[in-house]
Amino acid sequence: MRSPAPQPKSDTSLIAAVGSGRAALIALALFSALVNILYLTGSFYMLQVYDRVIPSRSVPTLIALSVLAASLYAGQAALDFFRSRVLSRLARSLDERLGPRVFALVARLPLSPGGGSLGLQPVRDLDQVRGFLAGGGPIGFFDLPWTPFYLAICFLFHPLIGVAATIGALVLVLFTACTEALTRRPVKEAAQHGSARISLAETCRRNAEVIAAMGMSPRLGARWDEVNGKWTCFGLVESG
Repeated sequence: MRSPAPQPKSDTSLIAAVGSGRAALIALALFSALVNILYLTGSFYMLQVYDRVIPSRSVPTLIALSVLAASLYAGQAALDFFRSRVLSRLARSLDERLGPRVFALVARLPLSPGGGSLGLQPVRDLDQVRGFLAGGGPIGFFDLPWTPFYLAICFLFHPLIGVAATIGALVLVLFTACTEALTRRPVKEAAQHGSARISLAETCRRNAEVIAAMGMSPRLGARWDEVNGKWTCFGLVESG
């Protein structure tokens, strides 16, 4: 009895590349925890001013609290800087790990049926992933779990403050979900039109001599106006 053919393994190159920076992600989570704790510096500073400085009118106490708060703010700024540096290193590591594979894929695409239409799309996709990692997107994922912590503090101050903060957080989540649902299709179509626009431009560039010899420039110019017009309209919708 023949053994079943082995199933092809799923492509997890991106996951493996990100997972290779596990130490950097752990450091990023630790920095995010410290930063979120230091976000409370201003609130506790004002509480101490109202509870200790104003009743006693003690200038040395105010100076000491101000110096302490300034030191904590400086530490927060340093941790934010380190977080951005860690993300930049992680994005660079991802680019170095996947760059050769993307280059090999771009070199093989013209040899495969229908692959030439993709052009440099794999390179642009890698650039988008790297830009996302180097930006502030991942920081939001590490800061989001701290939302219940801040809501608990609001409830400790007063239940009504906690309820108001919870309602506000739910409203923001609802607005974000609605925005994502309403813009998902236009963003996808804008990306498709943008890819078609770049593909047409690259095709015309590669076959410039043939197009000029056959007198196809006016027709391709009209085609460009059509594709570019669609991309521009969807780009305006997306940005709006």
